[in-house]
Amino acid sequence: MAPTIADRLRSAPPGLHGPGDEYWGLSWPALEWLEGALEKGMATLETGAGASTIVFAAARTSHEAVTPEPEEEARIRATCEHLSVPADTVTFRIGSSHEVLPALESRELDLVLLDGAHGFPYPVLDWWHVAPRLRPGGRLLLDDAYLPPVAAVLDHLGRSADWQVERTVGYRTVVVRKLNERLPPFDWEGGRIGGRLAFRHLPPGERAVASARHRFFSTRLGLSLVGVYRRRSGLRWRKKG
Repeated sequence: MAPTIADRLRSAPPGLHGPGDEYWGLSWPALEWLEGALEKGMATLETGAGASTIVFAAARTSHEAVTPEPEEEARIRATCEHLSVPADTVTFRIGSSHEVLPALESRELDLVLLDGAHGFPYPVLDWWHVAPRLRPGGRLLLDDAYLPPVAAVLDHLGRSADWQVERTVGYRTVVVRKLNERLPPFDWEGGRIGGRLAFRHLPPGERAVASARHRFFSTRLGLSLVGVYRRRSGLRWRKKG
């Protein structure tokens, strides 16, 4: 069986971010899930850009990638050319998502990935602007769901009758399906929103493992081990959150 695009990216992660020698984005399980879920001709959008953009390009979806970094477009297109992936169905929208999304031409979307700015309130704003564009039955991917600003969106969607949390892919990406076209309630109904950094979107056993792993790799020893790996791989990796 020929290797998938996710396999090829994993075997040689390209330097797409930072000064051009960093790689960060979706976890490998989430990238593999995304590649399997996409179909040619889908209408798709993402906030943030990177390996996921290459997967969207390979699937030949009608894709928009919102990123504030014009250098990322050049690097992603160059990587697509290196991998013999046509990128003519991808349109880059250069700018901050809170400014770009409201100005986009309206079109019905089949799948959206939110993986842009993670500071409050940007994940909420990204969801607010893309939710009306996502068709009922369409899917929304929330990356870094353990971060409180993203968890605030997930907490709302998990309690809404208009959205269905389908699954978690890896330990930080959550797949949500839109069920109905309806505004959220105008009054807060007492549900938990946001809170501290947590992995409550995972089952209890996986939650404990993810939490312990995150705590360890946030320590001096954990960060030193990451540094050793970076030096050996020749590529700088940026840990999210």
